[in-house]
Amino acid sequence: MNKLILCEGKTDAILLSYYLGCVRQWTPCKRGPKNFQISVDEKSGESAYWYQRGEDRLLICGVGGKDKFGGFFADKIRAAILDAQVFSKVALVTDRDDRQEEDITAEVCRIFAPAITQAKQNHWVENTYQDGFGQKQTLSFLLLIIPTNQQGALESLLLEAISEDPYDREIVTRSTAFVEEIGPYAERYIGQARLKLKARLGVTWAIQSPGKEFHFIDEQIRAVRWERSDVLAKCFSQLVFI
Repeated sequence: MNKLILCEGKTDAILLSYYLGCVRQWTPCKRGPKNFQISVDEKSGESAYWYQRGEDRLLICGVGGKDKFGGFFADKIRAAILDAQVFSKVALVTDRDDRQEEDITAEVCRIFAPAITQAKQNHWVENTYQDGFGQKQTLSFLLLIIPTNQQGALESLLLEAISEDPYDREIVTRSTAFVEEIGPYAERYIGQARLKLKARLGVTWAIQSPGKEFHFIDEQIRAVRWERSDVLAKCFSQLVFI
C-alpha cells in the first residue's frame, strides 16, 4: 500500500520523516512504486522523498508553503489518485497560524475535490470518489492542523516540546524575551509575527547547539530526540497510523 503526507515545507518534512522513522520504523528508499513518478521544483521549496516499511511505501512532500497545497495536488497528485488509485491513505499537515479550523477544513475539501470532500481535524475520514472509469473508490484522509490546541505553527509545537525539559524551558523563555526585546530594532528581518516565531526557535537552537549555527536545519532537527516528547506524541497520535 502507498501512503502520502503533504506538508508545507522542508522543516515539516524533515521532522515528520525523522519522527515516523523513530516511532514507526519508516526508512528512506530511493524510489516509489513503478506506476507513479513525481518531479518537484526544489527552487520553489518543493520536496518529495520516499520511505518504506515492509511492503508499504510512504511519500512525504513539502509543497513550498501553506498557499501551495492546491496547485501541488492538482499538478502532481490528483490524477494519480483518480486514474490509478496510487494512494490508499493521504494526510495533510498544515500550520494553524491565526486561521480558524473550520476555514482550513473547508478550503482543504475545496482544493482536493473530488478525491477528498470530507475532513475532520486530527481524525482519519473515509472519502468516496469516482475514478476515471466511473467506479467508486475509497481514500482515507487525515487533516492535521498544528498546533492542535492553539494558534501558532510548527515552530510553536517544537518550542513546546523543547520546553518539556525544565532546563531547556528557561532557555526558550529567555530566547522569546530576547526576540521580543530586539523586535523593534530588527523589523527588516522579523517584522511579522510568523518571522518572530521562527526567530525564537532559531535563537533557542543557537544556544542549545552553538557549534552548529551554520549547519542545515535537518541537522538541528535530527540532533533532538523528538520521539521522547509527550507533546509530539499527542499531536501526531493519528498521523503515526499513516
